[in-house]
Amino acid sequence: MTVQVTGQRDGVGNQRLVLKVFALCVVAYHLYAVQFGAPSVMLFRSSHVSMYVALIFLAYNAFLGREDGRIPWLDFGLAFLAILPAAYIHLEHDRLQDRYPYITALEPLDWAMGILMLVLVVEACRRALGWTLPIMLAVFVLHAFFGPYFPGVLQQPAITPERFLDHSFLTTAGLYGSITGLSATYVLMFVMFGAVLDKARGGELFMHLSALLTGKMRGGPGKAAVISSGLFGSLSGSAVANVYATGSFTIPLMIRNGFNPRFAAAVEAVASSSGQLVPPIMGSAAFLIADFTSTPYVGVLSAALIPAILYLFAVFLMVHLEALRMGLAAMEPSLVQRAREEVLDYIHMLLPLAVIIYLLLERHSPFNAAYWAMLTTFVLAQLRARTRMSLRDISDALEFGGRTIAPIAAALFIAGLIISTIELTGLGLRFTSLLLSISGGELTITLILVMISCIIMGMGLPTAAAYTIVAIFAAPALIKLGVQPLAAHFFVFYYAILSAITPPIAVAAYAAASIAGGTSLQATGFTAMRLGAAAYLTPFVIVANPALLMIGDPLQIVLAAATAIIGIVSLAACVQGWLIGALTVIQRGLLAVSAVLLLLGSWETDLAGIALLAGIAAWQKVRSPRQIEKSNRGAHAYDG
Repeated sequence: MTVQVTGQRDGVGNQRLVLKVFALCVVAYHLYAVQFGAPSVMLFRSSHVSMYVALIFLAYNAFLGREDGRIPWLDFGLAFLAILPAAYIHLEHDRLQDRYPYITALEPLDWAMGILMLVLVVEACRRALGWTLPIMLAVFVLHAFFGPYFPGVLQQPAITPERFLDHSFLTTAGLYGSITGLSATYVLMFVMFGAVLDKARGGELFMHLSALLTGKMRGGPGKAAVISSGLFGSLSGSAVANVYATGSFTIPLMIRNGFNPRFAAAVEAVASSSGQLVPPIMGSAAFLIADFTSTPYVGVLSAALIPAILYLFAVFLMVHLEALRMGLAAMEPSLVQRAREEVLDYIHMLLPLAVIIYLLLERHSPFNAAYWAMLTTFVLAQLRARTRMSLRDISDALEFGGRTIAPIAAALFIAGLIISTIELTGLGLRFTSLLLSISGGELTITLILVMISCIIMGMGLPTAAAYTIVAIFAAPALIKLGVQPLAAHFFVFYYAILSAITPPIAVAAYAAASIAGGTSLQATGFTAMRLGAAAYLTPFVIVANPALLMIGDPLQIVLAAATAIIGIVSLAACVQGWLIGALTVIQRGLLAVSAVLLLLGSWETDLAGIALLAGIAAWQKVRSPRQIEKSNRGAHAYDG
């Protein structure tokens, strides 16, 4: 009996070793490509797809996950089959290239390998992310094949299966299109850099640095959570991963400081969702924005800077007002002192971020900049004992980064297939016209419809996939109505991010609630929405005033940022019911009006909004101490 159990354990260990070795080989191939140059586009992208589809079959069971570490022989077989289409494209590359511009009929092996690859990609995505994206792809493919049977604006000539397969599998416009290219280069390398920096204790540096900066303030743990989650989220690119990485530390600390568990979980969820907006790394969708808008990545980073600051400032202010309302103290002095000591041990790990910013400003490609920043991280980590990485640590970091990319890559593969199908059918242009006809060409109504679409799509998809699919249909409609292209795409991107805190499927809020314990999942989601109130309005402000995206002269940009910050103060005070002291219903209503006026963007409304905010502050200031104390007692009784 003992021998059998030991044999089983040895077998599982060997399978895990196979998975690790394969993941490291996948990473090594991509690192070799950036160091010595990638092969031709078709060869590189087909290898990327096959490798990651194979990795998903080894890492994700058909239904049960990989909790036991066992890999069924069927999955080994599927992983092997996933390599065959890339091998076929390598062997037949010259013939496939010679088919253009005079396209010849598909050969039997073209059919076999194309169908095999598409089926395996869909199954890999289902395993990694569930049914949502495969079902969406199936709907678009059915529309392509049976277009004549669809009603009204959706009716179109049918696309033949041969044309569909040719376009999807044998060209760089389908599965191996630009979306997959982004997955194989920018997305992969930035995720790898984030994984390596985190293994070198970069995440701990951000947490301790945040605690040092905010520890002496009221409600310091909550404010530290906002800053650390924003910084760490820029590395992870995932709201849920960020919640688990930082929330396990920040949420208990907030609760010990006196914050309500539901409020603490909501703060972490909202702050963690901000990471994909925070330069210099952001999430994978930032590269998609650059691709869709033909904007240099540095341009996307600069455009994201003010929206990211506004987002984090709004949550930070919500925490500050809650701490004032609850009469909470600062962080324990011993924790602040420990944070100071820890920061000194880890501070050198900020240098890789400086390297990446410098290389981007010097117009190196993001792919190259992330690669050299990752190598810099390896070197700098060896300078201090606390950050030093052994060979095993390095291999673990590379394996973790390689496996982290798998679900992102799967989402982008399917998104690429959806985009190519839409290009074949021309549905994107017709959907844009349909959206405009439904809204009657009214910009506000169109924006609301796009907002709802983004949030619904984002409830079941990663941010990058939700943004990509909605951007195809919605961004052109907004641009037709006069919205600046970058503003249109940021509008879609922002709401794809906010779907993570929007009930009924607020995945980031639910993850945070599971850490906090003793709080309703739905209640945490609605509290997160309340804390993110300013974030829900910011995209509309961006559309009305593109200066917030660094578009315009410096004076316009400074004035737009300043009035937006003041508007957030009014809105946060209104939502929290607290400014200098507890606010009356009338005062909260006036602050709501002030916030709207400040967010409209004209100098007349800005002056009116500032005057209202100043008037209410003065109103509270001149109240008698007795009145303030009475209202404050009532506010403290509120449970957050």
